[in-house]
Order: sequence, then structure tokens, then C-alpha cells
Amino acid sequence: MVVITMDQSDTKHLQETLKRQLWSEAGLWMQDRAQTLWDSGMPDEAAALYSEFARGPAMEQASGT
Repeated sequence: MVVITMDQSDTKHLQETLKRQLWSEAGLWMQDRAQTLWDSGMPDEAAALYSEFARGPAMEQASGT
């Protein structure tokens, strides 16, 4: 069994990079889904989805995690 250890700063950098990539890809899905909801006559649902998504990373950064 091979155990690979990483410096804590490298681990943190990798986690942040992955988080940014996931949010970027999720953002594309969210925009498409919000547009579909809007086009289907559900503007409140579209706005709620967009608002909830927009709060995600900002809330994590504000809490320091």
C-alpha cells in the first residue's frame, strides 16, 4: 500500500481548486435550469434557484470554511 502525504497548504489549494471547478460546472446547469423554469412560466422558482445558488459559495467564505 502506498501512502501519499501532502502539505496542508497543497491540500487546501487542491480543495479550493476543485470547489471552484464544481461551482463553475454547476453554474452552467443552474443557468440552463433557471431559464427552463422561466420559459415554463415559473419565474418565482427560477428566481429562487438562482438566488439559492448565488448564496452558496459566499456563505461558505463568510463563515471561514
